[in-house]
Amino acid sequence: MVRTGIAGIGAIAENYIKLVASGKVQGMELTAFSSRNVVHAQEVAEKYGFHNLSIYGDYEEMLASGKVDAVIICTPHYQHPAMGKLAVRHGIHMLVEKPIGVFSEEVKEMIELAEEKPELKSGVLYNRRACCTFHKVKELVEGNAVGSIKRANWLITNLHRTEAYHKSSPWRGTYKGEGGGILMTQASHQLDLFLWICSMPARVRGFCYNGMERDIQVENDVTIQMEFENGATGQFIASSREFPGTNRFEISGDLGQIIVENDNHIIYNKLETSESEYSRTTSDYFGKIPYERFDFYFNDDENTVQHAAILNNFVDAIEKDEEVICPLKEAMNSLVIINGAYLSGWKQKTLDIPFDYSLFTQELKKKF
Repeated sequence: MVRTGIAGIGAIAENYIKLVASGKVQGMELTAFSSRNVVHAQEVAEKYGFHNLSIYGDYEEMLASGKVDAVIICTPHYQHPAMGKLAVRHGIHMLVEKPIGVFSEEVKEMIELAEEKPELKSGVLYNRRACCTFHKVKELVEGNAVGSIKRANWLITNLHRTEAYHKSSPWRGTYKGEGGGILMTQASHQLDLFLWICSMPARVRGFCYNGMERDIQVENDVTIQMEFENGATGQFIASSREFPGTNRFEISGDLGQIIVENDNHIIYNKLETSESEYSRTTSDYFGKIPYERFDFYFNDDENTVQHAAILNNFVDAIEKDEEVICPLKEAMNSLVIINGAYLSGWKQKTLDIPFDYSLFTQELKKKF
């Protein structure tokens, strides 16, 4: 059994506690909680039947207690890198709630420290990676199903949030509280998948629109334009002020096209001949290339199913040396693009990737 502590006992942590209590995570034993509100932490422990669990008001005291082999970090975004580094220094495996942090330069330091102790397993809770739909998309892309990618677009505008949501906690909708808006919170899942499947771009330009029809400081409507080394282009559009909204991911390549609708339906259009070859050899001005259509349907897009899969994978990584579904380095990719989109928008210019991460830190802190 992997003796596990949880840091930060809020709503997110309670989701994971519930999964362990219901037996959906094999090989994980919850042995400790750390929280600034120890009374609340004790109430949560009792609620789910963890009567002998140790409660700590100090995170590092929990790490040093000898009662945990691993920790799940569910604290506010800004705290993730520092708490991750403490876990490494105490020889504790760690699983970090998304996003991995706010400042890329801090996350980079955490990753470099973690790499000094490769025996420790570490990952990030980007649960959408456990969705069979996107495993299939990644399998298709890596299997050359679409050939060289020409363009990738994700339109994710079904993330509706109301004024009541933003007013539910004083830290919501602020740079000081969350480090950003829809990119840093709701849409970071889709951005992580986009980069996991299509790889990192070479350049990025962000257009972020803050407080659109909502009384918030941060962006709730955003477009990111990306350029890749091979000449491909990408676009990521997210909004939390539309209803019913759209969730559609398209990847177009020389050999075909993949369309993902609503996270559970894949349409794969396989060209009979590559587009480039057809263009060179046909005498037709507007040629319609013959293609075959394949449809794939999945039904595992529930968050609880995916959360359980991530937690079980974390246990198996520790006990069986399996690969972590979302390693720290890969989780940092989406943060780099988020930071880059913000910074390029503020500076009104395209940024090369990577860029000087300290520039983002300086600019964001001006907004506190």
